[in-house]
Amino acid sequence: MMAHRSGASETPTELADLERDLRTLKSDLLQLEIDYKMFFAGQRKRPPYVLRSTVEALVRRLDRSSIQGSGERFRFNTLHHRFRTFVNLWNREVRIREEGRSGPFSRST
Repeated sequence: MMAHRSGASETPTELADLERDLRTLKSDLLQLEIDYKMFFAGQRKRPPYVLRSTVEALVRRLDRSSIQGSGERFRFNTLHHRFRTFVNLWNREVRIREEGRSGPFSRST
């Protein structure tokens, strides 16, 4: 886990860890999108809660860490915003389905 430091440069190890975490977040988010599409298409019985929890934990950890580089901070903020946008969409779709209405992912018959 990265240490919180003010004004200090990140070490090469911390930069490598951050880069790895950002790549992991990007790939896990992509997989989460695929898994939710499969769930809403009826190919999965349950939403991918385990992967979603993993992504949420990584987002929380990165958000609490001190990301010094503006490029890395921008990448994280972009992925974080994308995740929050999808979470809102997924939650809305699940709620709509529970209410018995059709939503943005409903299949037309």
